[in-house]
Amino acid sequence: MKCPKCKSELRNVTFDVGYGVNVESSHCEKCGFNITEDNKLNAAVTSLQEHMSKEIKIIKVGNGLGVRFPNEVVKSLNLKKGEEILLKPERNGIKLVVE
Repeated sequence: MKCPKCKSELRNVTFDVGYGVNVESSHCEKCGFNITEDNKLNAAVTSLQEHMSKEIKIIKVGNGLGVRFPNEVVKSLNLKKGEEILLKPERNGIKLVVE
């Protein structure tokens, strides 16, 4: 298969996206273009999300309640002290959105 950008030959490679999750892609070594099948990418994302899921405890903070994010989550999402995140109620739970 040829690269659609530079017409060089694509090579099959496996990328480690973290937590031991791998995804197969076709890669152009000349220009860096990648093609990954949707089903393989979606499976890798789902697996990565499962590996990153963590149970955390609700703790008392002053007169209120809070949660502590594990360091690996803080690092992977590049969270910083004082940043604001969006707490979004959903039908099956709560979603935290980092903008």
